[in-house]
Amino acid sequence: MATSSTSPITKKAIIPRGRPDRIVQLTGSVTSESVLRVMHNLLSLGNDGGDPIMLYICSPGGSVAAGLALLDVMQHVSAPVFTVAIGLTASMAAILLIAGEPGYRYALPHTRILLHSIQGHTAGRMEEVESAMQFHRECDREIEELLLVRTQIPRSRLRRLLRQERFLSAEQARKFGLIDWIL
Repeated sequence: MATSSTSPITKKAIIPRGRPDRIVQLTGSVTSESVLRVMHNLLSLGNDGGDPIMLYICSPGGSVAAGLALLDVMQHVSAPVFTVAIGLTASMAAILLIAGEPGYRYALPHTRILLHSIQGHTAGRMEEVESAMQFHRECDREIEELLLVRTQIPRSRLRRLLRQERFLSAEQARKFGLIDWIL
C-alpha cells in the first residue's frame, strides 16, 4: 500500500489525452443497465493487450448484484483496471473503486467516499424474506473479505467503519487504504 499522496502516474495520464479509448466511465447509480455498458467496454478493451484501462467512477452506488457482476468482469479481463473516484463514490461504487488494481486506485482531492454495510428491504412470504436475508449475508461476507484483502484494515476496525456510514475525504480514504493516491 502506498504511503505517499504523490501519484506515480501523472495527471496527464489520467486525463483523457493520448488514449481516450482506454477510459471507461461508471456514472450515476449502479444498475443492471449501467453496469452492462461498463462490462461491455471492459471486455472489449480488456483482452486486446496489457495496456491498463482507466475506470472513472462517480456514483452514489446501487445494486449489489449488478456491482458484483462488474467486479467479476474487472477481475476477469487480462488488462489491469485502474480506478479513479470523482465527486461522490459511495456504497457499491466505493467497493468497485477499492477493487481496482492495487497501487492504482485514485481519487481527486474533493472526492467523498462512503462505505457502509449492505442495506436491503424486502417484503413477501417468509421464505422470500429469508432467502433475501441469506443473499444479503453472503454478499456482506464476500464484500468484507474483498475489503480485508484490498485495504489491510483489521476486521474489527473494518466492521466499525462499515457500520458508521461516514463520508471520507480523499485523504481519509487514502489513510484507510481504500485508495492509493490522490491526484
